[in-house]
Amino acid sequence: MSDGAAIAHSKSLVDKVRREKSKGHPELRIVVIDESGREVHREQIYPGDS
Repeated sequence: MSDGAAIAHSKSLVDKVRREKSKGHPELRIVVIDESGREVHREQIYPGDS
């Protein structure tokens, strides 16, 4: 999977979590790591809560 595809998938997961559970831990994030272990994307699930 390309970095771009992984990032798009992570954004889809964030949207799903937000829809299914409108409140959650304010530090919860989804992080995309490439095969070399480098972080390529990080997104807070509940922005504005922290």
